[in-house]
Amino acid sequence: MLYRFSTISLLLALVLLDSSSAHAYIGPIIIIGAVGTMFGWIAAIGVAVLIVLSYPIYLLYRRKRNRKKSKSETDVPTPPTETNETTETTISQ
Repeated sequence: MLYRFSTISLLLALVLLDSSSAHAYIGPIIIIGAVGTMFGWIAAIGVAVLIVLSYPIYLLYRRKRNRKKSKSETDVPTPPTETNETTETTISQ
């Protein structure tokens, strides 16, 4: 069993090391994939930098919006509450 395994392994190693049947042409598909991968990495890094740089601007915008909202709530007087006299008279009767 061990002899058979070593013979098969040796035969497969010789076939893989034989470079006469190898073709060197890889074609444009491999290059297109490599360029696409490179642009993917550049885009991912660019988006990460953009998010990190834009977060402080988002915090300033949110703080300004909250100030406007709280200022508008304090400036507008609340209307007096109205009581419904018909329900009060119905309940008391």
